[in-house]
Amino acid sequence: MRNRAYRITTTVLPVVGLAALFALRFAGLYSHQALAAALGIGLIWAVIGPGGLAWRKQLRWRQFLVFQASGNRSLLLEAIGRSSFWVLAAVACLWVFPRSAEMWSIMAIVAGVSLLRIAASFVIPRQPNRLLALIMVLCAVVLVFDLTQALRRGPPAVVKLAVPFEGEWLVLQGGMSPLQNHHLVAFNQRFAIDVVRLENGHIFDATGEAQGNAAAHGWEQPLFSPVGGKVVFTRDDLADAEGAALVREAADAFGNMIAIQTDTRFFVVLAHLRQGTLRVKEGQVVSQGDLLAQVGNSGNTTMPHLHLQVQTHVDPWHAKNRSVPFVFGTNGRMPIRNDRIHGR
Repeated sequence: MRNRAYRITTTVLPVVGLAALFALRFAGLYSHQALAAALGIGLIWAVIGPGGLAWRKQLRWRQFLVFQASGNRSLLLEAIGRSSFWVLAAVACLWVFPRSAEMWSIMAIVAGVSLLRIAASFVIPRQPNRLLALIMVLCAVVLVFDLTQALRRGPPAVVKLAVPFEGEWLVLQGGMSPLQNHHLVAFNQRFAIDVVRLENGHIFDATGEAQGNAAAHGWEQPLFSPVGGKVVFTRDDLADAEGAALVREAADAFGNMIAIQTDTRFFVVLAHLRQGTLRVKEGQVVSQGDLLAQVGNSGNTTMPHLHLQVQTHVDPWHAKNRSVPFVFGTNGRMPIRNDRIHGR
């Protein structure tokens, strides 16, 4: 009975955890936070498993082998299989972690946790669990694929935009891998990006004096038209949230927004705008560089930021609407996560 309970806790629960992690992948919530949580929980579980047995005085240290002393190739291969997932989870997590000044200390902690979890993979029970090792290897293959996708810049740009803001900004969502871009799961947002303002490398006020939305350096930053064209849609009726918000209606997800039709018949959308700051109206012709609005925190959002995309239809939720790739100026590269973009 005890062996059965041990097998359940060391097989079923980890498998459920891995399944939950990759369910997040297909839901568009696969991120550095999820991977960091998986690494942390994995380390805790690596301690709790033998720790629980020791507490009940059921643990015999001779039941566990460090691979260097085992002399057993099958156990060594199992340990390598387990560790492959944790190695790639650590690489993927650190690869896509937002590279702002406030994140470096957190990244150092995640790196330390990762090293401990990888090391724990080489302390294995004398009774092998090859099924779990195989599942972890398969998950590692998925991570390899996702990391490979993260190296891609995507298809050639269809539209060239001017940078619509001032100062230095960081791309938080953008790219061809679900590790980089939660927009990929949405039929109408594949090439969209989310950007936040940086001040001395920080996303948020480093002094701690500012509170709420004002703590984000992007809050109420002016936005300028990235193209010349005609304003064909505006929305300004949604209140800004304080912090993260999830709207009930899909039509509200973009929050307050502006859509500009270009001479190439595409539509440039700037979303999550500050309520009451729109400076243009529907039917107005704008030139590149004209003031449009301010950065807000309306719609589906986690913090004040700008959502920017180019699309084929004016209505973001039109069944045939698709986003199209774009670049800033003559850069020639699609913006991807952790790119830094310098404005006007």
